[in-house]
Amino acid sequence: MSLAGLGGAAAQTQARPKMHRFERQPLTVANFEAEGHVLDIGGGGEGIIGRMKPSQVVAIDLYKNELMESPAGPLKIVMDATDMKFLDAQFATATAFFSLMYMQPEVQKKVFAETARVLKSGGRWLIWDAVIPILTDPGMEQGTKGPVFYFEFHLPQEVVKTGYGTLWPQVRLDLPYYLSLAEGAGFQILAAVETPGQFRTFRLELRKA
Repeated sequence: MSLAGLGGAAAQTQARPKMHRFERQPLTVANFEAEGHVLDIGGGGEGIIGRMKPSQVVAIDLYKNELMESPAGPLKIVMDATDMKFLDAQFATATAFFSLMYMQPEVQKKVFAETARVLKSGGRWLIWDAVIPILTDPGMEQGTKGPVFYFEFHLPQEVVKTGYGTLWPQVRLDLPYYLSLAEGAGFQILAAVETPGQFRTFRLELRKA
């Protein structure tokens, strides 16, 4: 779900919510090796992973309109990531590109378990996301509904500008938080990199044991 989706919902209520807006920052999204199909969780909207590997990606999203907005190429399926309809151990690679930030903690926990289920033994899950602070953290604008992060994604073949807006969480969605979820779901941590800037982002590489 992108900033466009949030704005659309606001327009329908005729009251655009006041958001804490971070300045745009660049982020390089490097290519990665993957054999066979790549399960992209929350792959609608800009469809960044689908742009990079259009012939390999199976993009699932809870919202049909998000998938319709994404570029052609991947196989697109409306599906709830907490209850995937795939058999066990079907994918060698899964991705989640700035999609976990839209999920409540109880939903995230189910998604981690489901992703582990559909990955093959030794399969990898690559995650990109933003560190989501809480409203009471220093520097956050009081009276806002949530943060908006503006990006300039540098992909191997193109540059994509977009923004992602969400609501303030009850707990900080930071790297230690996601590492705890990953370990609780039985994943091994292969890499965990946090990138500083106007706001912080991170990249995780997990492996199913």
